[in-house]
Amino acid sequence: MFADPLALEILGPELGVAVRQWAIDHGPGGHLSDRGSFSEAMRGALAARSRIAEDTLREAVAAGATQYVVLGAGLDTFALRRGWPKGLARVFEVDHPATQAWKQQLAAGAGLWMRPGATHVPVDFERQDFMQHLVAQGLDPQERTVFAWLGVSMYLAPTAVRATLERIGTQMAPGSVLVFDYVRRPAPKELGRRLTLGLMARRFRRMGEPWHCFLDDSELQAMLADCGFAPPEIISAQDIMRTLLSARPASRLQRAMGGLLGGVVRVRVAPGAGTVSPP
Repeated sequence: MFADPLALEILGPELGVAVRQWAIDHGPGGHLSDRGSFSEAMRGALAARSRIAEDTLREAVAAGATQYVVLGAGLDTFALRRGWPKGLARVFEVDHPATQAWKQQLAAGAGLWMRPGATHVPVDFERQDFMQHLVAQGLDPQERTVFAWLGVSMYLAPTAVRATLERIGTQMAPGSVLVFDYVRRPAPKELGRRLTLGLMARRFRRMGEPWHCFLDDSELQAMLADCGFAPPEIISAQDIMRTLLSARPASRLQRAMGGLLGGVVRVRVAPGAGTVSPP
């Protein structure tokens, strides 16, 4: 579903070997299995959202986009890989300074270096204007751009989520594309999903990554419209299980989680909404 040739390389030799061995043990023919586990359910979602983001990038570059911004890049390896789509000129990795320093240390230890045209942009989303920092590092707001914002919105305050959407929707060229995921707030009558979501949120809180932002579908669509975007395409968990994950039937846990995480949103800056001059 999603092939990342550097996903294990960036972890370094010891951890990379451990992960490879784990995959052998738990894969087809292995003597162990995590079928139906929380880990398996989450891995499918993470791989699917990355596949959707990079498919969107290739389609947008073919249509004239020239820049790619990875917001909250984490250990995303796109900027380190060969084989960028023809026509893609610049890649910007935006993340917290401490996270970027950690990633750069890992990459250097693995002998990996960012390609020419790729740039680190250290930013604290909740305290700094990431768009100002991007422009200072060479982003051209007049060029159509693809933004990937994966695994971030749920960890930010709602005001920071809205501010991020506003900056992209009002300051970037029309036709620019944003791909992001979110946690869907269950309706009052969805008691089972509410319970499952609460358990998941508690698990992440214990890992030191509490969730702060929950959105229902109408709230999300109204926010996007207010921030200058065209009507969104919402790729639900059910859509992903029916397409990208169709080769393997969903486990009970995957079905229970379906819809809770909201899926992946793909949305464009509406004509007349974006800026034609630097912010």
